[in-house]
Amino acid sequence: MEFTHLQVRSGYSLYNSTIKIGPLVKRAKELNYDALALTDEGVLYGAIPFYEACKTYGIKPIFGLILDVSLNETDFHCIVLAMSNEGYRRLIAISTNYEAHDERSFERLFADADELIFIVHSKTEAIRVLLEDERFGELNELIKPFVKTFPDDRLYIGLERTEPLDDSFIEKARRCYEQCRLPFVALHDVRYIDEKDAASFDCLQAMKAGSFWDGQSIDKANQGRHLRSVNEMEEAFHVWKEPLEATKRIAARCNVTFSFDEMHLPSFPVPEGETSKSYLEKLCFTAMEKKYDKTDEKAYGRLKHELKIIDELGFNDYFLIVADFVRFAKENGIAVGPGRGSAAGSIVSYLLGITDVDPLKYNLLFERFLNPERVTMPDIDIDFSDRRRDEVIEYVKEKYGKDKVAQIITFGTFAARSVLREVMKVMNIDASDQTYILRRIPTQVTQPLIDIIKDEKELMKYVKQSKKLTTLFSIAIKLEGLPRHISTHAAGIVIGKRPLIDDVPLTKGTQGTYLTQYAMNELEKIGLLKMDILGLKNLTLLERIVKSIQQHVDDKFSLEDIPENDPKTFKMLARGQTNGVFQFESAGMRQMLMKVKPSTLDDLIALNALYRPGPMEHIATYTKRKHGIEKVTYLHPDLEPILKETYGVLIYQEQIMQIANKFASFSLGEADLLRRAISKKDKREMEAQRERFIKGCLDNGYPKHVAEKLFSWIVTFANYGFNKSHSVAYSKIAYMLAYLKVNYPTYFFAQLLSSSIGEDGSKRLSYIRDANEFGIAILPPSINRSYAYYTVEGDAIRMGLLAIKGIGYETANAIVEARREKPFRDLFDFALRVKIKRNALETLILAGAFDETYENRASLLASVTPALERAELFGGYGEGALFKDSLDMRPSYVDMEDFPLMKKLSDEKELLLTYISNHPLKEKRVPLSIDGFVSIAQLKQLNEHAQVKLVAYLNRINKIRTKRGDRMAFLSFSDETDELESVMFPNVFRKAGPVLEEGELYFIEGKVSVRNDEKQLIINDIAPTSLDEIGTKNEGIVYVRLQKELNLDYREALEMIAEVARQFPGGQKVIVYDEPTKKAYKLSEKYAIQYNDSSSKRLKRHFGDENVVFKR
Repeated sequence: MEFTHLQVRSGYSLYNSTIKIGPLVKRAKELNYDALALTDEGVLYGAIPFYEACKTYGIKPIFGLILDVSLNETDFHCIVLAMSNEGYRRLIAISTNYEAHDERSFERLFADADELIFIVHSKTEAIRVLLEDERFGELNELIKPFVKTFPDDRLYIGLERTEPLDDSFIEKARRCYEQCRLPFVALHDVRYIDEKDAASFDCLQAMKAGSFWDGQSIDKANQGRHLRSVNEMEEAFHVWKEPLEATKRIAARCNVTFSFDEMHLPSFPVPEGETSKSYLEKLCFTAMEKKYDKTDEKAYGRLKHELKIIDELGFNDYFLIVADFVRFAKENGIAVGPGRGSAAGSIVSYLLGITDVDPLKYNLLFERFLNPERVTMPDIDIDFSDRRRDEVIEYVKEKYGKDKVAQIITFGTFAARSVLREVMKVMNIDASDQTYILRRIPTQVTQPLIDIIKDEKELMKYVKQSKKLTTLFSIAIKLEGLPRHISTHAAGIVIGKRPLIDDVPLTKGTQGTYLTQYAMNELEKIGLLKMDILGLKNLTLLERIVKSIQQHVDDKFSLEDIPENDPKTFKMLARGQTNGVFQFESAGMRQMLMKVKPSTLDDLIALNALYRPGPMEHIATYTKRKHGIEKVTYLHPDLEPILKETYGVLIYQEQIMQIANKFASFSLGEADLLRRAISKKDKREMEAQRERFIKGCLDNGYPKHVAEKLFSWIVTFANYGFNKSHSVAYSKIAYMLAYLKVNYPTYFFAQLLSSSIGEDGSKRLSYIRDANEFGIAILPPSINRSYAYYTVEGDAIRMGLLAIKGIGYETANAIVEARREKPFRDLFDFALRVKIKRNALETLILAGAFDETYENRASLLASVTPALERAELFGGYGEGALFKDSLDMRPSYVDMEDFPLMKKLSDEKELLLTYISNHPLKEKRVPLSIDGFVSIAQLKQLNEHAQVKLVAYLNRINKIRTKRGDRMAFLSFSDETDELESVMFPNVFRKAGPVLEEGELYFIEGKVSVRNDEKQLIINDIAPTSLDEIGTKNEGIVYVRLQKELNLDYREALEMIAEVARQFPGGQKVIVYDEPTKKAYKLSEKYAIQYNDSSSKRLKRHFGDENVVFKR
């Protein structure tokens, strides 16, 4: 007896199965099945992975859907299977209607039912009752519409046995068959692979329902739903074998195949009389005349080479399509990135305006992008302004037809931490156990749970002590990796040559957009054109800065006007002032910039590629060789043309390809295959490539030791080599932002701060401080001057209303609209003209937005009630002349004492992240610095374990007891720059506890520590102080001589001293003697340093031992 499972759900029937496709097919093979169906609920998400797995294990794949359909006001549970490729196309259409359009009507879903087999399930209530009652004639009438739609023995009634003593129902089905000849087929509802997986499935159902799961008993309905063997199925149907035999007849009729060697590229609508090939050539050669000299044989040769390969691979239309939507974006003022990925290595991309990177200028390789030796779909990823990316997608949909364009699905899966959290929730795991376990599971984990627990011996020991925790992990391990929800790919869209439902099933996306049911890799396998249209926040920032400059400074300004070697820009980069500069914003990047001191765009490109794990170790070599400290050497002179631009350091993937091409006579396409093979670490393939490489070198006359050394070098490098094309494109964005920052700082910071609204507050605060360092004042919010976002006001920046915590766009817009006629006179005038919620009005007052109308915030706050009552009484302007005199009368504010300064400052910090009132410590910062006291902002730039002293206000204190009963405290301090969390252990608290009072000023000494990635202070000593006690205490002068022989520039010297001052702030002033001009300069407090071993070493290393002297 043979049997085939025709009702199998996978994890793609979200929350209704624990089955993963690979293990499913593997188990089917172990059970000696030669065919198997996949029938998820309404979707074909797993069709292609299922097909590939079946082919791997030699099993025939059968494709189907589980559906609930409605016919004549009766609901039926059914399964539909594809008999052929044509039948599968109908499955695609059915699934699309079912999922994307919520269609449930049998007539509409199955208007075309050829090449499909239909199984209506006997668990359908109407069918079950008629069978139970043996009303076979009525059953025959009930399913007649199905018989009509599915003639030729393509209709079956599904018969399933779940109860151990269910023989009677099967006997009745048998009698029905004998009397009415209605065909039955055996089914089993497969929800998990092995019988022991029942507990995991039962838990999954509890997670789905949001109910408690005790892990002790399994719901009877969830038992026995494993992939049963043929013997188990024979035993289940021992009273009647015919339904089992029917499964084999059905399996024999189902024959669906996929082709993975076809491409379904759409056609670009070219002008009449043109082909895609001729039109592409025409566009490129026209652009050549503008971008290259007519005598440039290299450029023309490169173009002809690329066009030939593009045509041979059939990708002419692809390039025209991409160029078209990029053109649309540029013509409509949508910022487009200069390039992304390897596409920047193509001269065709450059000439079509797809990229703004000249591949000849930067020595980029076409074969890194499109390799004729390895035919794959081209992959041009384009960055657009993230706020206008949707306009580009909409253009593509309109151009090619909404039925031919869709966004791409992705599947959110249960990762290690998320699955643990979900199972903990339904199992009601103790909070202390949850905390212990989750602390030992990394947040960015890539290892599976089973490997994590094997590596974490303490965690394994902890879990094994509890049966409940053991169950928790056994369930979590089983559920880990299952799909939990669908979402939209961040960038991907697919464009079809014909309506997409001819090739791929669709489901509902957002805002009326379709989503493909196949993920990105599956779409590429079936030959559909996938494109990445990405939204990049930094392009939106560029777009907005440029627009501001055009509106207020130069209406003709363009990014194309930016010079490539602006000295101011590179000096700023060398100082590490890259807050807000794409790709170079991190602390590590800033430190690298200060060491390397880039002076060209090539340096930025190299650093962008070097600053990542692996190549980072070569930054020091690059730096020394750039500055002439270390000699540039080459293993062989022929390497110099390839590695000269990077001072002999191998950085880029393209350099590997050039080495293989030059030394071993690999074509550039073959060299790319070499690079890929080595990065995959396939030993057999690597050995074959090694032999060929060495032979090629020897044939070209290179010594064997050189060949072997080069190959070894390439193998090591292949693990971390970076795509130069991508680095060039992204470094250009970084350079443009850096240029705008140093040349148009107010416009840069206004837009940067605006872009940070709604994001991490600490980032916005760092931008505010950075703006202050550039000499830009951040003006407080104002009901009469602020707009929604930050705006330039003279040489300063006015804070936007949306920067106030609790103020939304609707409120901000209402304020701006209401004041178009005239400014607000006072609180009462404002309340009359702006409809605003009370809490929003109070927030504006506490944030200082009304200070220009009345300075007493306490009085303003107390006057909110009378102001709102007055507004309600008069109902706003325009209600008649009766109240005109009353409205013109200026009401009086409630008279009361203003808030203390510290209360105002506290409100400002809470609502604005920064202080706008004149902080009392601000005026004392110079004498404090001279006396060696750091600000909180400076403290947060210091390394862990640094010893510091500071003066700050105590905001909050939380006193606790240790396990031993000793008292200690957690404290929060603030000064004019930031807030700081601190800890005071019992030994210090015993002495200092009695003098601690919130709102008071303290002298503090302590050690910098890091907790949860945040800097904090461990207090060693604390004492109350006052503003009057803060004075100037001169602790000596540092003399620096700029020796003539060293050829040091005065400005460079200042930058170096400023860098030391930032790292070692203190009280010693600096005097610089410039020997060539015989002039001495006394530097401002900004350059005052703490002169110690570390700072003196930095200065002496730069200026020479004999040129740095300290005198008290």
